[in-house]
Formats: sequence, structure tokens, C-alpha cells
Amino acid sequence: MFVKKGLLFAAALMLVFAGKAMAGPNASAVVTLDVAVATADTGNAVDDGVTGAAISGTDTRILVELYANPLVAPIIGGSLSFDMDTTVVKVDSLFVGANLFPLGTDANHANLGGVPGLAELRSDNVTKGYLGAVTLRTQVDVTGQEFTITLDTLVVAGGGGASDVLTTPVTLSFNVKPKVTADATLVEIPRGGTSPAVTVTASGFAAAATVTFDVVPSGSATVTQTDNMDGTLTLTASGTGSATASVTATDGTTTTDPIVIQFQEQVPVELASFVGELVENQVVLNWATASQTNNAGFRVLRSTDQGTFEAVSELIDGAGTTDALMNYSFTDESLPAAEQVFYVLEQIDLDGTIHRSNPIEVSLGARFLDLPTEFATAVYPNPFNPSTTVSYDLPADAQVSIVIYDAIGQEIRQLVNDAHSVGRYSVQWDARDNLGRSVGSGVYIAKIRAGQFSATQKMLLLK
Repeated sequence: MFVKKGLLFAAALMLVFAGKAMAGPNASAVVTLDVAVATADTGNAVDDGVTGAAISGTDTRILVELYANPLVAPIIGGSLSFDMDTTVVKVDSLFVGANLFPLGTDANHANLGGVPGLAELRSDNVTKGYLGAVTLRTQVDVTGQEFTITLDTLVVAGGGGASDVLTTPVTLSFNVKPKVTADATLVEIPRGGTSPAVTVTASGFAAAATVTFDVVPSGSATVTQTDNMDGTLTLTASGTGSATASVTATDGTTTTDPIVIQFQEQVPVELASFVGELVENQVVLNWATASQTNNAGFRVLRSTDQGTFEAVSELIDGAGTTDALMNYSFTDESLPAAEQVFYVLEQIDLDGTIHRSNPIEVSLGARFLDLPTEFATAVYPNPFNPSTTVSYDLPADAQVSIVIYDAIGQEIRQLVNDAHSVGRYSVQWDARDNLGRSVGSGVYIAKIRAGQFSATQKMLLLK
């Protein structure tokens, strides 16, 4: 007889969830989770406010109690959904309180049913909104591994076809290690000013612990720190150049891993790209800027020895101050009789201050020397900061693609995707991704494809 009732109420619950959602009397209930202190399968039916624990091993049981308050009317069922990595931990079983019964579980869901007409499950009941306990089991050895379990959605259904969807996520954290985090890790120092404040927060320490910060600055800019004595630290930087601040926190027993904050002085022009290419008997230069500050314009300078540069262009108007992506081009029509030439951009501020870019090289060998007979590539300088040049020789006309990847194979930047004739070429990478953002220190890989030829070059960016 009980089985028939269970089936009946399960069907009724399914109809409620499948039908049109209606606000019910329990809509104001607040959902909480509690990692039960008791070892029994049922837990202790008291919300102790325990929201995490240290868990180790494989096939380890985690007992999580579920509460909803205030429940002002009986419920005839519920459905709860967990957001978690089921390769690490998943739902094993469900135990429910009085006048409720389990309706099954899968890897990250559980359903429960209730008996219509009974009002024991109310906020003024001795159980204080206790719905039941979910048992979860670890699927791998979680010793020392941080993970979270979040109750994503709880639906409680009442009589008359009304249901309440309680969607405020409730998260439990396990094996949490003390750490420091920052609201920004790359900060710009305005020219002649002070950077915006960066807040570093220490977390994961015991509530009563006395936490102190250790800051190790480096670089030409001046880093100023203020310990707010509330588990947070404020950092600013001023002056010229750049600086880094390596920050750790400790309670005297445990010290966090460091977090590194980078401060960079605002540059008058942020170059997103600067490339040159030999086209017939001319060199075509193209560059793009990610931002400009008080920029009057550019002049193009050329050298055959990287020592003495001469202007080969008139002033090319800049955009003043803008954050818009701007594209520029210049064609050098009178080339010297040399194997290669080098170009720099001379940027001129509105106040007359002059800044120069790093040089790029363009090979003129296809005009004055024998054409290359084999495919070859090179990267220089390497290691580099802030930019490097990828050069390549083409023994035949080919469609050329040059793409930069990080150490785990994710695409960072496409530098070239165009058809080239036989000759020698080079392109500069300014350590920015496809969106114009600076990338961090590390190993990057340039993959060069030209027709049937391909090569890879490892590059090390040191900041």
C-alpha cells in the first residue's frame, strides 16, 4: 500500500513541476546547507552552520543536511540540483525527514516527496525546517584537493499546483587552503600620478587568526602598502617605469602562495602591432595602436645598421588621446642597397616629448641577393621583453600563417595570414593577445606554416 502511495505522490510531484509555475506559500524560505557533525546516516537534524571540512581519500562519505526556513505550509515534494564536478564527488543517497520520502537520485540530483494534508514540516516544528540529508561520496582521492559543492536550485511544491523555486546558490567548500587574491593584478600608473588602489584579500585562515602580509616590491616605480588590519591590504604605485609586488599572507603557522601585482606606467602609445613587408621594390609598414595619450603623431625612421636612424617620413598625424584601435600605414619607396633594413616609430607628444618603439627588421635580400632556396625560421631576441621578431625565408610563393600559442596550446595571437611571394620576411610580436591585452611571463610557441613547409619556434617572455 505504501508503494502505491509513493508512486501516486511521485506522479503528483511530476505534474506540479511540469505544470505552470505558481508562487506558493514557501516562497520566502531561505535555504541552508550543513556538513553534519554526527556520523549517523541521518545527521543530527540541527543546522550547526558548518559550511566546509577537510576531506581525504577515495569513496569518502560527505553528509550534507538540507534546511529551508521558514516553511509555513506543508510540502508534497521537492527537487534539488547540485553544481559540482561529478568526477570528484557525486550524490550517493538521500535520507528525508518526517512525512517525506526519497524519490531517487542521480549523479548531482535528488528528489523527495511528501504526504498531502500533513503539516508537521513547518518552521515552528522541532526540526526547524529540516528536509533531510544527502550523502555524497568522493570518486577520486581528494586529499589536499580543493573542491566545492553548490546547491544550485531547490524546488518545493505545495498543494494546489503551486511551487516555489528557491534559486539562491548555497556553496560548501572543502580542503580550502589559505590564499591571497587581488581585485586586479595588472594596474596602470598614470603618467606623473599614482595608480588606482589594489585591494589584496587573505582568506581561508581561522576566524580568530592574526593575519599579516609580506610585500616584496621590485622595479623603478615606488610601491606603497597599507595593512587595513581586517585581512586586507591596499597597494598603490607611483613614479616612472614599472614595478611588481609579490604578496603573501601568514598567520604565523601557514603562509600562502604569493600573488604578483604588476604596475606599469601609462605609455603615450600602446602599440598593438608593428610589421613591415617587402612588396616589389617598396617596404610597406603597418602598425596599430591600442591606445594613445597626448599623441601628436609619428615619424618613421630607418637604419641599415641598427645604430644610425634617419627619418624617411613626414609627421603622420596621431589621434591625440583615445582608447580606440587605430591603424596606420606608410610605404618606403626609396630603399637603400642593403641586405636588410630596420625601422622604428618615433612618437611625438603634444608637448614635444619623443618616444621610440623597438626596431623591426625587413629583409631586402629578395631584391639584391639570391632568393632563398630553403624554408627557414628564426626568433630574435629570445628571451625577450617587451617584443620579439619572427623571421622566415620562403623558397617559393606560399600562403603564410604565423600563430602564437601558449604553453598549453591555446591560441594567443595570429600575426600573419596572407599570401607571400618568394623572399625573406619578418614580423614583430609585442607580447599581446588577439584582443590587444598584454600576456604574462612564460613560454610561448610560434607556429609558422607556408604551403608544404611548417616549423615551430619556442619563445621565452620575461617581465
